[in-house]
Order: sequence, then structure tokens, then C-alpha cells
Amino acid sequence: MKTNKYRAVGAAFLMSMMFSSAALAARHHYQVIGEGYGHDRDQAYEAASYYAYQACYLGWGESTQEETILVEEFQPTTGYWYVKLAQGCFSDD
Repeated sequence: MKTNKYRAVGAAFLMSMMFSSAALAARHHYQVIGEGYGHDRDQAYEAASYYAYQACYLGWGESTQEETILVEEFQPTTGYWYVKLAQGCFSDD
């Protein structure tokens, strides 16, 4: 009788492992880059943030909402602000 109980428990455990995506899933963290121009600093930041979010989303990822501004400068030749930022992103297998 004990053998059947152990087989049943073992079979239930194996089936739960096979059908559980969380048991095999891995989370990958990475950075995406966004660049943007604007008439002012805020507009350039919003454009860069939008493009970084799109790069994350199109790569089947989700944004962590963590952003690091890499470059923020006014370009006198064009009269526009330029912002380049890195945004955290993760995806699950």
C-alpha cells in the first residue's frame, strides 16, 4: 500500500512541475537606450523615455521604470535639447 502512495505523490509532484511555468521560468534584466530631442529639457526627456519604453515593449519586456540619464545637453547649433537615457527592463522566459 505504501508503494502506491509514494507513486501517487511522485506522479503528482512531476505533473505539477511539468505544468508549472514558474518552476522553469527565468527572469532576465537588461537596459534599453532611448534618445530624444525637444524644444526644452522636459520635452526631450519625455521623447527619450518614450523611445526607451517602446524598445523594451517591442523586445517582449516590461519596464522597471528605473531610468538613468546618460546625456543631457543643449545643442546651440540646432536650438534643441538632447537627452539620452538608459531604462531598466526585464523579461520572463
